[in-house]
Amino acid sequence: MDVNGYPLDEEQLKPILENEKYSLILAGAGTGKSTTLVGKIKYLLGQKLYKPEEIVCISFTKEAVSHLEEVIFENTKERISCLTFHKLALTILALHQEHYSISRPYLLDEIIDHFFESYCFGNEKLQNIVYQKFFLSFSKQDKDWEHILKSKDFLAYKKTLKTFLTLFKSHKYTKEDMKNWMKMKKWKDTLLLLYSIYTIYETEKESIKSIDFDDMLILATESLKRKGSPLPYKMILVDEFQDSSFIRFELIQTLVSLNDASLCVVGDDYQSIYHFSGCDIQIFLNFQKYYPTSKIYKIQKTYRNSKELVETAGSFIQKNKSQIPKELKSDKHLEKPIVFAYARNMKNAFLKILEKIPQDSEILILGRNNMDREKYLPSHEMKDDFLIFPEHSHQKIKFLTIHASKGLESDVVILLNLADDLYGIPSKQKEEGILTLVNHRMIYPYEEERRLFYVALTRTKSFVYCLIPRDNPSLFARELKQNKNVKKLYFS
Repeated sequence: MDVNGYPLDEEQLKPILENEKYSLILAGAGTGKSTTLVGKIKYLLGQKLYKPEEIVCISFTKEAVSHLEEVIFENTKERISCLTFHKLALTILALHQEHYSISRPYLLDEIIDHFFESYCFGNEKLQNIVYQKFFLSFSKQDKDWEHILKSKDFLAYKKTLKTFLTLFKSHKYTKEDMKNWMKMKKWKDTLLLLYSIYTIYETEKESIKSIDFDDMLILATESLKRKGSPLPYKMILVDEFQDSSFIRFELIQTLVSLNDASLCVVGDDYQSIYHFSGCDIQIFLNFQKYYPTSKIYKIQKTYRNSKELVETAGSFIQKNKSQIPKELKSDKHLEKPIVFAYARNMKNAFLKILEKIPQDSEILILGRNNMDREKYLPSHEMKDDFLIFPEHSHQKIKFLTIHASKGLESDVVILLNLADDLYGIPSKQKEEGILTLVNHRMIYPYEEERRLFYVALTRTKSFVYCLIPRDNPSLFARELKQNKNVKKLYFS
């Protein structure tokens, strides 16, 4: 069997041909995860095991869904339902004649900002909590309040509050849970702030008669349980399963149960990097607890990275305790594919790295966040989403955050910001203890940051250049410095 003209290898074929009712396909970076998924659908249709309308493929973004839809049609000449989780939820609600308007995407951010800028200011009890949190007395002047709101520490605190509320909703906790937590002394004050923000947020949505994306998933699941399934799906496939949250998985479980459907999930626990948005890696790791008769398949031959790169990246990621061990293999060989570029002037060093890259290479620059673009890159222009540097106008370059790059690949990757810094790689932001109320505690230090670095390393088809401050290298840079597959360059 082939997909896009390429024959499937033995590991890719096994989960397709065995066709278990419940299966998890553990596919490493560059191993052809999407190819296997499309191959499975091609096989199911070719063998007439399912009608096209009985198959649904679910992924997380509109872009991923659109790509899957296109590739499936190219290989099967059939239109298969390819949906995001939210489109699936909306479809269920619409078929059940339940209609809602969707709140604007950044409503929670707006509520949090408004809470501290207006609502909280002047409320002695709430304002004093913030002052005490940042070691200031309530007798300070108004300008000190503004100083707090603009400080890095406070911005990090707001981010923690948003993460808490995101996890709170994605795990289906209630206001009663929060009231019970407030009986504990440990986080009582922060929980009071959170309770106030959450109440305002829910009241605002109710006043404009709207729901958010989490509400949508919860309501669709409840509607299925009350009214049954209005959908014909007998084979449900879920892509990027490592990014599942509790409420996403509950929706899938309910649909599988009501339709007595087969379930095939595909993903890579090494690339689970969306904890902050409610994703729970434990769902992926414990798939067989939910479906005891399921079978796990490993696809371990990468067609993207060199043997040397996956050897180094693999030993690095497996220091995490909560990962399913796998050994990626590759027929590609490349001496020292990871290049550590140490420099004092980052912008000059970046240009010197560009000189070392063949002119016809596709180049992807990765940052920890969007701020890295201005901090580490010299002056440039934008043209059709590409960065153009005056000294290298023949080279078109894309910039993305590491999070946005997942699933993509490039000839060469340049990774910025391996600095021992609050927003470096790994980020030194301490995860507030209060988050343990709504999420599993990370077992190993920098567990998700380690996965983030793994994703960055494995985007390249050849070399990955890591830009490192000479006087301030990050923990990960120090850990890998003596690795045999790492080459070191030094710039002034």
